[in-house]
Amino acid sequence: MKQRKGALIIWPAYLDSKLSRSAGRRIPVNLGAPDVTVDMLKQAADMRNLRAEIEPGKRYPRQNVDRGGYLVLENPEGHKKQRLLLMLAKGVRKIVAERIAKQQAAAQKKKSKGYRKKKNRRKRN
Repeated sequence: MKQRKGALIIWPAYLDSKLSRSAGRRIPVNLGAPDVTVDMLKQAADMRNLRAEIEPGKRYPRQNVDRGGYLVLENPEGHKKQRLLLMLAKGVRKIVAERIAKQQAAAQKKKSKGYRKKKNRRKRN
């Protein structure tokens, strides 16, 4: 890992609402999102116009299994890490909400197609 002045390391576990504080979460549960990935963090940083870089293949020290990597976030304004985490959390929640809405729309579309087929059939005696 390169040392970068003014850059912060953001692990996905910091924003994961399924984890406890002792497991690595750093924000309140109601502000987090379930199953946060590095790609979600990158999208959230892009939404906030923050320069970020993904370091893939790294393992969070408190978790033995996942090797998702982390996000290196440039911090030229010198914001505190907690403030940046809250900014990213807002973007991650928006991304998760969009994904859920897409899944529900797809499920509704699939469900409505079957309904139309049944409705158009006539009973013959």
